[in-house]
Amino acid sequence: MSHIIDTFPKPEPDVERLKAILRREKPDRVPLVELAIAEEVLAALHGEPLIPLPAHPTAATLRPWAEQRVRLWWRLGYDYYRVRAEIPFTTARLGAADTAAAGQRQWVDEHAGMIGSREDLERYAWPRREDIGFAQAEAALANLPDGMGGIGFSGGVLEWASELLGLEALSIALYDDPDLVQAVVDRVGQTIYDAFEQFCTMDAIVALWLGDDMGFKTATLISPEHLRTLILPWHKKYAELAHRGGRLYLLHSCGHIEAIMPDLIETVGIDAKHSFEDGIIPVEQFKQTWGDKVAVLGGVDVDVLSRGSAEQIRERTQQILEACAPNGGYACGSGNSVTNYVPAESYMTMVETIHRFNGRL
Repeated sequence: MSHIIDTFPKPEPDVERLKAILRREKPDRVPLVELAIAEEVLAALHGEPLIPLPAHPTAATLRPWAEQRVRLWWRLGYDYYRVRAEIPFTTARLGAADTAAAGQRQWVDEHAGMIGSREDLERYAWPRREDIGFAQAEAALANLPDGMGGIGFSGGVLEWASELLGLEALSIALYDDPDLVQAVVDRVGQTIYDAFEQFCTMDAIVALWLGDDMGFKTATLISPEHLRTLILPWHKKYAELAHRGGRLYLLHSCGHIEAIMPDLIETVGIDAKHSFEDGIIPVEQFKQTWGDKVAVLGGVDVDVLSRGSAEQIRERTQQILEACAPNGGYACGSGNSVTNYVPAESYMTMVETIHRFNGRL
């Protein structure tokens, strides 16, 4: 393991610390939070390539794969490990060479998806409950050190629906064929619900986390009213499911979604909001506006982490901590996730600053 990590304080994971933050309380220190840390960054911190995902996963072959990654998160100082439901939606994707790593970077074809008509809807191979994979999640949860908890994650309703229809085609169909959009959204929504129900049978899972990008730089991707009628009712179902089992419900959504924040808080009942970008709404501004009603997660802009100097990263992280931490309800990390184009040293600078703020270095 990287000697840089070895300079960090001894891990003292306590998922109750994170849960306190999500309840807008103030625990003994500011927890670390990330939606994801890229494999390339974890490998750089580890000092050698990580164990690859087995070609034919079994409980036995997945154990070392999962144990290595969980241990890295533990050593960095996280109180939880995020696990994902593997939902086998088939989508239309485009690709090009990844300039940050070997291989390809893929993205969704925003013009048209796999479903463009009622006939496509019926022909599509919709994942059944038994098709959703949890082997990777179960392997990770089985390797959690004492004190750590798990958070169950899935991609979101608008995200999957826009991938299946194509965002451009979905936007047109909202007016030309709203019943088709509703049918796709409801099939997607129920599939995610099935995955979250399974997570709620796992004792180690303390929260459900939905990744559903609903905005871009200046507004929501589709109208707030369409979000209220189509998408947010499913979010409410997930929040109710989590809360019935004594768990918390976290939302990751990129973009400018201020227009629906009252709905997310008062109607859906989210416990925490994640994903912030300085060019949209700096996390300090969001915390000041909404921090008395919802917990706030992350906020160190990925652009700063990707291109900033060590001093710029320290300064920005410190600014955010000083503004957001005093009243509790805040966990610190990147504004989105630690991507494979974030230098490992830059990520470590952010984490080191958080540990110093907590008086642990």
